[in-house]
Amino acid sequence: MRWRLASDPPPEMFSRFPELPATAVRLLWNRGLRTQEQVDEFLMPDYGQDLHDPFLFRDMEPACARVWSALKAGEPIVVYSDYDADGVTGAAVLVSTFRAAARKLGADPELIGSYIPHREREGYGVRSEAVESLAKAGTRLIVTVDCGIGSAAEVDLARKLGVDVIVVDHHQVPERVPDCLTIHPLAPGETYPYKHLAAVGVAFKFASAFIDFAGERGAAFEPGFGKWLLDLVAIATVTDFMPLVGENRTLERYGLVVLNKTRRPGLRKLVEAAGLKFGDLDTVAVGYYIGPRINAASRIDHGRLAFETLMAETDEVAAPLAEKLDRLNSERQRYTDEIVTAARAMIGDGGGRKVQVLAGDGWASGIVGLIAGKLAGELGVPVFVFGRDGDKLVGSGRSAAGFDVMAGLDRTKRFLSRYGGHPQACGLTIIGEDNFQGFRQELEAYAAEALAGQDLRPAVEVDAELKLSEVTWELVEWLEKFEPFGEGNQRPKFLLSGLQVISSQTVGKTGKHVRLGVLGDRPKESKLIGFNLAAAAAAF
Repeated sequence: MRWRLASDPPPEMFSRFPELPATAVRLLWNRGLRTQEQVDEFLMPDYGQDLHDPFLFRDMEPACARVWSALKAGEPIVVYSDYDADGVTGAAVLVSTFRAAARKLGADPELIGSYIPHREREGYGVRSEAVESLAKAGTRLIVTVDCGIGSAAEVDLARKLGVDVIVVDHHQVPERVPDCLTIHPLAPGETYPYKHLAAVGVAFKFASAFIDFAGERGAAFEPGFGKWLLDLVAIATVTDFMPLVGENRTLERYGLVVLNKTRRPGLRKLVEAAGLKFGDLDTVAVGYYIGPRINAASRIDHGRLAFETLMAETDEVAAPLAEKLDRLNSERQRYTDEIVTAARAMIGDGGGRKVQVLAGDGWASGIVGLIAGKLAGELGVPVFVFGRDGDKLVGSGRSAAGFDVMAGLDRTKRFLSRYGGHPQACGLTIIGEDNFQGFRQELEAYAAEALAGQDLRPAVEVDAELKLSEVTWELVEWLEKFEPFGEGNQRPKFLLSGLQVISSQTVGKTGKHVRLGVLGDRPKESKLIGFNLAAAAAAF
């Protein structure tokens, strides 16, 4: 483990913002914020000003029109989503909105259905078998969420079967894109200015536009309907590791407000099951307690369980669903720990590899992404973990050290059956041991090139070096202005150097924490506490 101290901003950055404390200026600089407009949006996000018009998406108007015509004609609509928290919350956003519109039009809200593929049996993305089944059942419009941009062939099949498709996605765009209406910030020629929305964020934009579209045609939603969807947006923007800057920061800030007073019985029961308190829910609560319970559904059982929990309309329906998600999450934690132990044994000392590729018989595809993420954080190198079932290997990759996992998959695609994802995370399927070994060798060669000369030891990113006298309540108040914390805006870390330790004491019921008495540039002793650091302190 090493420290990596951020470089100081240039002098003109401090002179540009003389009203701000020097430490705040450093934090803004470290987060890539340079202009007055960027700083104002970051420190004082405004729901009315800092969210872009959803109709800036080039296909938004015709997409709204297609859903409107389906509702008016009584055509069955299916929202086809991914099984993770981003897909499930995005599906809940659109199904809730379209069903509300159906009621206003006197249509049957049950004509708006959902389809979530089984993680193990079907895997990620739109499947041709599912398209055929939905078409046979009478579906005339499919709206994908958190998938679809890589499903050009399946969209072609849907059109042949008389089914229109609207793709709502945010994943990396392949060479061939579907020939259909597409709401995707990274789509070729897209005019929407913000490119880093989670899929639930894109779904929220669709819902927001449709609410306006319907209102202009005499089907006005209740005031504030769109804002009450933000609890779902707040969850997946964190769980999908979207950067909490720009528009995402505004969505997350207001989304946490809504989450803390959510009207959804399922979410309320899920929060209770996790032992959390309303009013205290932040990105930590979302990332470590709420999100994992939603994701546990598809990892251990079926993603539909999470969707049904979010859509539950009464406490009586919601309570047993939330309790089951809580139990599944505990089972997931135990299973994850077992595989992490086995994976560490496979890795050994790492052998100097710049990428780790691991596979285990029977490792569940719903767990391998968690393993890859945990090991990548520990090792400081990209990690790909596969579950092997016969000659089929289903895996996930997680980035480290700025490595673009999708570029690695593009380089090795001749060995892959399916793949997709982001530069930081991906999913892939390989058929046959020969292809697996070929993938491993080619990926190791690519990583050796891409990461040549880089120090891959895990690093603690330090925002600034402080004197002890600079740790004040004013600093604490300024740090609160930087919330919510998450991807692209991590909780700040500071370095205090030149201190003299004059006392050390373990504290806590189990003695896992340590309290230090130190002398610095203050005249009196200061007390510091390190949570879960007693063992590390003892080593010194």
